[in-house]
Amino acid sequence: MKLPDSLNLHVAGRLSEVDAKRQARSAQVILERFGTQPGVILGDEVGMGKTFVALAVSASLVVLDPSRPVVIMVPRGVVRKWERDSNTFRSECLRDDSERTRFRVKVAETGIDFLKLLDDPAERSPATVIVLAHGALHGRLADNWAKLALLQAAIKGRHGADQLRERLARYASKVLRMGPRVTAELVLRLLRSPTTEWKRYIVKQGLMSESDDDPVPQLFVDTVEKLDLSDVYARVLKVIPTRGSKYLNERLRTARNALNHPGDGVLPPIWREVLRKMNLSLPLLVLDEAHRVRHGGTQLAKLLAQHREGLDAASGQLAHRFERMLFLTATPFQLGHAELCNVLSRFEAVAWKSHRAAAMGREVFTDAIRDLRAKLDAMQLATDRLERAWKRLLVPDLDEAISGHGETWWTEGERADNAECSSVANERVRGVMLAYRDAHEAIRLAEQRLRQWVLRSSRSPCLPPPFDRTPRRERVEGAAVMSEILESAPMLAGGLRVTGANALPFLLAARLGTLGCAHRVFCDGIASSYEALTETRREADTVAPADAETGDRLQGTWHLARLRESVQAIGARGRALHPKVRATIDLAMTLWRRGEKVLIFCHYRQTGRALHRYLSEAMLEEIECRAAEQLRCPRDEVPNAMRRFIDRLDRDRATDVIELLDAMLSCHPELQVPKLRTSIHDIVLRFLRTPTFLVRFADLTVDRIPGGWIDSMFDSPDSSGQTLREVLRKFLDFLAVRCGAEERDAYLDALSRVQTGSHAGAEVEASFDEDEAQVGERSRLVANVRRVYGDTRDQTRDRIMLTFNTPFYPEILIASSVMAEGVDLHLNCRHVIHHDLDWNPSSLEQRTGRVDRLGSKAERSGRSIKVYLPYVEGCQDEKLFRVVMDREQWFGVVMGADESMSRMLSASAWEVERMAEQPLIPTAMVDALKLRLGVDE
Repeated sequence: MKLPDSLNLHVAGRLSEVDAKRQARSAQVILERFGTQPGVILGDEVGMGKTFVALAVSASLVVLDPSRPVVIMVPRGVVRKWERDSNTFRSECLRDDSERTRFRVKVAETGIDFLKLLDDPAERSPATVIVLAHGALHGRLADNWAKLALLQAAIKGRHGADQLRERLARYASKVLRMGPRVTAELVLRLLRSPTTEWKRYIVKQGLMSESDDDPVPQLFVDTVEKLDLSDVYARVLKVIPTRGSKYLNERLRTARNALNHPGDGVLPPIWREVLRKMNLSLPLLVLDEAHRVRHGGTQLAKLLAQHREGLDAASGQLAHRFERMLFLTATPFQLGHAELCNVLSRFEAVAWKSHRAAAMGREVFTDAIRDLRAKLDAMQLATDRLERAWKRLLVPDLDEAISGHGETWWTEGERADNAECSSVANERVRGVMLAYRDAHEAIRLAEQRLRQWVLRSSRSPCLPPPFDRTPRRERVEGAAVMSEILESAPMLAGGLRVTGANALPFLLAARLGTLGCAHRVFCDGIASSYEALTETRREADTVAPADAETGDRLQGTWHLARLRESVQAIGARGRALHPKVRATIDLAMTLWRRGEKVLIFCHYRQTGRALHRYLSEAMLEEIECRAAEQLRCPRDEVPNAMRRFIDRLDRDRATDVIELLDAMLSCHPELQVPKLRTSIHDIVLRFLRTPTFLVRFADLTVDRIPGGWIDSMFDSPDSSGQTLREVLRKFLDFLAVRCGAEERDAYLDALSRVQTGSHAGAEVEASFDEDEAQVGERSRLVANVRRVYGDTRDQTRDRIMLTFNTPFYPEILIASSVMAEGVDLHLNCRHVIHHDLDWNPSSLEQRTGRVDRLGSKAERSGRSIKVYLPYVEGCQDEKLFRVVMDREQWFGVVMGADESMSRMLSASAWEVERMAEQPLIPTAMVDALKLRLGVDE
């Protein structure tokens, strides 16, 4: 197999030619490996463009045989992103019209939608690429037409079938809750007809349109007819009454529960059996975020479980349906070698009996994975020995080794035999030399086996040309974030200080920790925010272990009460008093003043809510102060004065803005369609009218807005050196060149609906979206600060993601881990604040990867991505920071983190101090030991 001749991954403005060639080579290597093996893991680093590599592989199979669709399974939160990327790939990368016509992308968010797409007739232009949401095949069957088809199949061949159909038709609307428009006459007609004829009756009733899919997938009908449906007949159909009585509603409720109940209803096991018995033969499964199948007990892993005796009934729906599998994950080596082998073993679920199956065969595959596991076991032991040997080193040992053997002293062990190594006097240095030699050999042997299965490209440490001398990232740690806020201040070392004004809660939490009480309060909550401290109350209620002394328990109870009192007394002053909250707020506001967008990650929901409120208050306060100064009015008059100024802007200079935009649009005929042109005008004007923009970039002191005023505003640069004129021009280039029509419409639709919020002094509900609103809570919030967390609706989350990727609102985004995977936030942001750290460095890398992607603002502006890691000095937050920094270095050498991480987490205060004094492993050693699995390596 090979890539289509017309395929060109180089989309001007989206991807450099170098990256496009690398992606094409990766796709070609994957296709070549598919000739002999069942699957490949594409494990490129975060932001390296795995999506387009996977789509290139998919397109190659679609062009070869468009009759069988490729399935791409992705997390539910990024389904629409994959759909947009797929359509962009289709329109921009497939240059041959016939190949573009064959590549048809459709989305399935439920199992029944998936079955409908699989049996679309040829005249409906069936999907050749199906984007399927994770969890779609685990959800219950909620489609009423499919339920009715199941009941029809259960009636078929029964004694008194006609009477059963009439009884069901009379009460189907109540049993299935289909609504009053589904009449008994319609149901009876459907029950007497094959499902292939249902659509025309339903369309005639006005319940669906001609363009809709058939109401019931034929694949579902064919599978159901092969099942034993006697339980459906006995527990549902026989319960439905023949006539009305005083027990009618009770019997209908019994029938409905017998059908639908998730615990013992007849429908859930039948639906699972339908999915397991599907007669499917598909060419490729692409699984995004494949690290989620590392444990066999996860729902995603169960989909690929083998069909064996005694297997969980919910398992194996996708086993033996696909001839090849392509797994995508940015963290293959943070799993641990055993978990990586578990992920690779999922390839055993391919269709081995297909005539297109992999050449190696199932037994050869099993032996290969067993051999790989042995090599990785040996590598893990060797690298773990190296880590232990290194951690025994003292600073004087390192000085002695360098003076005696040079900067790469550890390599002496490779060139020496055991006798020569034994002549090294320092036992700890000798131990590192020998451990390095063994680790290097074990890694190279494992690498030979692993290259067959894992393809991994790494990004350059510098930005691409012409900025290839600029570091790709700059990290600002601890108290150094304060130097960013005050540019002239000296660079501060260490962490953020706990001062006398905010010491009491920290001291009380520390005391609880020494008593063995409420450990998480000290570890996590107190270091995140005072608000987060309240989230740990349930855990803190157990103030001492069961075997603790009575005195400790009493002391713990007293200290816990004082801790709660101190936090409540702080109240709204938390913004000013908590050292990390204050640093995050001040830093975000400083970057906002400079015209930059900011992405903030935090763990606790209460912390996110507090940051949202504090940032909004800080922004409104600054708007009021700046506007009052420039407009020469009292602060309480700012709203009215701003409205008058905006009215003058609309009256005197709106046409200047439109003329400027039209000059930019003249380069892009595709954007000059009247509807698009008007939409772009409206979006830009809405943004320019906002007080948050005007007080930063415009001169509000003028009594009359003069000519040239608009130009001066558009030529105001941000701290990345980009003016508004340049930013808007690049945004229009992005819409015209990098976006397909559907992606462009999605961006413009999101921007036309984005809130622009209220301004100075306005009191608004706690959210502009009902999914974020808190009952009874009112706060001063602004629309250019937004928050996304687990309960945010998918539609809202998707809209915020799109608009944050534009020059417009929101400008500060506070996110939880739900935005840490599979999301693009890089086009207009190069600053990320990790307010709360994570024990696992790969989690931090995933978060940073949201702004470090191909075509990012950093690459376009030639300015580094700024990664901020504030931590509080002298408490658990500092321990967490030190552990993370140490693990980050060793992640380049030691696969996984389970054992070593557990050692770190259980470390005492003395051990943490000892760890802080240890020399870091040199970058040169890490580079020499890394597994090299890139397409060009």
